[in-house]
Amino acid sequence: MATIDLGNDVGCVAATSTATVRDYMHLEYSDHPGMILVSIPMTGNNYLSWSRAIQQALAVNMKLYFSDGTLVRPAGNLEEFKRWNCIDSMVTTWILNSISKELVGIFQYVGSACGLWLELKTKFCESNDPAICQVEHDISLIAQGNMSIIEYYT
Repeated sequence: MATIDLGNDVGCVAATSTATVRDYMHLEYSDHPGMILVSIPMTGNNYLSWSRAIQQALAVNMKLYFSDGTLVRPAGNLEEFKRWNCIDSMVTTWILNSISKELVGIFQYVGSACGLWLELKTKFCESNDPAICQVEHDISLIAQGNMSIIEYYT
């Protein structure tokens, strides 16, 4: 069975440990479709802070890999597919539960947690490329000139 290296990104587990796919394909008795993972629903304007909060909540539940596409739909084994589909549906429901009532209907028919995550990102994550370009240009024009460092920064 394949393993996923947790690396340094997971603080709850030692950096050298690995978890098998089977570890992620597990639901706790307390997991249910009505769970609300974040306290503030996504309204569109708060996408960036909401996405960080929901990613943290999914990571705590060891389900982040469903939304980011790391754990893909298994092919060839019906039992593995059924288990994956059950958990992916649960993760999809958790994400939908964290979207405002005004917006959730738009995303109701997306087929997977990863598909939903990509759809949300496409619709609400604004590109900062023009702003980054402007800041880089402005920085390139900064000159200290004849001033000392102390004079320049005061």
